[in-house]
Amino acid sequence: MSSNEQALAALSQQLEGQIAPLDQWSPQQCGTIDIHIVADGRWFHHGTEIKRARLVKLFASVLWREQGQYYLKTPVEQMAIRVDDAPLLIVDWRLATAQNAAHPAVICIDNIGREFVLGAQHPLLIHADPQGQKLPYLQLPYGVQAKLARTVYYAWAEQLAQPQGEEFIIYSAGESFSLGG
Repeated sequence: MSSNEQALAALSQQLEGQIAPLDQWSPQQCGTIDIHIVADGRWFHHGTEIKRARLVKLFASVLWREQGQYYLKTPVEQMAIRVDDAPLLIVDWRLATAQNAAHPAVICIDNIGREFVLGAQHPLLIHADPQGQKLPYLQLPYGVQAKLARTVYYAWAEQLAQPQGEEFIIYSAGESFSLGG
């Protein structure tokens, strides 16, 4: 592993040090819980918005996605929840420069304050919505995805994207990602 790769791995590990080991838990499936996450990232329980940010952050820390279904997963039980689009949003970003890096790392910040390095471990994905519009998402741990807020998308398009044919490409942590065309 090169010194650049080691620096990026250390940064990624530092940013993600608070993630629960969901992949090590094998809980019993216990049905569904009336938690609904709407497309703008707000969380509801029995139709009432959860306004306590710490509670949303706690629930988000045990989010798991398997075969397209989102769950809240604990060591003893796993319950399905309803998600309209993506449960989280990327609402901010910053650049971090590792020593000897050809391109800086883009640090993505989600709507509950967690940070992820855009790179091989957390790639940018493009999905088409029901109307066929291509939208960018960041792959997070355990199959969870976060949708890029429009402000982040437009900031990247203006400040980071480099045209390449009909696409716009951004570089982060030694990887390249399409913002679409």
